[in-house]
Amino acid sequence: MLLSNKMNSPWDFRQGMFILVSFIVVYCSLSAGHMLLVKATVGFDNYLKNDTDFYTKVLLGGQIIKAMAILIAIKFVALNRYQLNWEALGFVKTSTQWILVAVFISLIGLVLRFLLMKWMVTEVPAWIPFVQPPLKDLAISFSILTFFLIFTVVITPIVEEIFFRGFLFKWFAGRKPIWLAALISSAMFGASHIIPPQAISAALMSFLIIYLYVASGSIWPPIVCHIVNNALSIVGNLLASTHLLPDFLMPPGIS
Repeated sequence: MLLSNKMNSPWDFRQGMFILVSFIVVYCSLSAGHMLLVKATVGFDNYLKNDTDFYTKVLLGGQIIKAMAILIAIKFVALNRYQLNWEALGFVKTSTQWILVAVFISLIGLVLRFLLMKWMVTEVPAWIPFVQPPLKDLAISFSILTFFLIFTVVITPIVEEIFFRGFLFKWFAGRKPIWLAALISSAMFGASHIIPPQAISAALMSFLIIYLYVASGSIWPPIVCHIVNNALSIVGNLLASTHLLPDFLMPPGIS
């Protein structure tokens, strides 16, 4: 794999821009519709009463809206409009070896992410609230918790890989060298996580996932890597909230 090479992309510049803009429009429309519905019904004060509401409603709602927007843009614009199938995104068979490599990379990536985030909040203490375990002291129903875990561990990794690697990176790499396409798409992937420590660590993790995508020629290893990484992150957060993580991985400020 030469970083100066380009990839074959099924979308030219205008087509890719149309897909990207379609996603943005659908995402913004769904988000605005959600907020208007909340305002017209229960109101924001009742909607977000405490920290628990933030994680169960804002984070889960955001994941649902993102998944819907990605699937609509990819299925009806990126694929159907240009008479392509899912293989165009990388849904092709891969080997067991690459799946194992994906799991290994997710394990290494998780430890590096924990160490990086701990270093970042040590250097920037104002970021400490951003690295607190999202499942800490959640008094929520089993059904809501189940939906949160399903979206965080399974659905979100799949749709994000479809969009950021299967479409966005591949589209960029069809016009620019792989290294530049990786840099741009990883920066956009990181920015989509919004919260500074998560955004930085996600952008860096994206480079490892792109390696899996390019080297294996399939989107399945990136999906497996992303799923395992998110699952282990949830476990790590639970261990951190109960002070069972090793001290060198514990986020600062956990009470």
